[in-house]
Amino acid sequence: MARKPEFDRDAVLQNAMGAFWEHGYEATSLAKLLSVTGLSKSSLYAAFGDKHQLFVAAFDLYRDRQIGHLTKVLNAHSAPQGIRVFFEEVIGVGVEGCQRFGCMSTNQAAELAPSDGVVSDRVAEDHRRLEDAFAEHLRAGQDAGSIPADVDARAAASALVTALSGFQLTVRAGMDRTRLERSLDYLLAPLEVAAN
Repeated sequence: MARKPEFDRDAVLQNAMGAFWEHGYEATSLAKLLSVTGLSKSSLYAAFGDKHQLFVAAFDLYRDRQIGHLTKVLNAHSAPQGIRVFFEEVIGVGVEGCQRFGCMSTNQAAELAPSDGVVSDRVAEDHRRLEDAFAEHLRAGQDAGSIPADVDARAAASALVTALSGFQLTVRAGMDRTRLERSLDYLLAPLEVAAN
């Protein structure tokens, strides 16, 4: 009978995710992973296979949390306010929290996706999931009359996903928050019903 791992898998993935998110895949050494997870080399390999498999599991944790949080924010607000709140979190929290490392999916789109099909597929799936969430929010706004009826919800959602990557990279680069807020106002203006 196989022995159960004597560690908290969720905590290990959380700590590995933080290391990969901050440093990227290549720059996160095995020694760093052993340090942050508290695992021995043999335990890490027995539980996850290798560094790449640990990365994929940690990346999946990040991805699920990202879409879960976006969905929660959008569901808590009418459209397009939910989009504004989500982007404002990226702008505001980004300078303080882990968002200062950028979006892990965007980072991996540049680092591993060009040469790693497993990561490339996950990045593409992230874009689809984000686009679907934004499109659903926009269509709900159209049904409620808070989004102009002539807005192409799918095209707008695609543009929002592209813009999100830009905002996250810009936050990581330390761009002035006032400029980002001005950009957000411009981005959302076509999605808002003009006041009479």
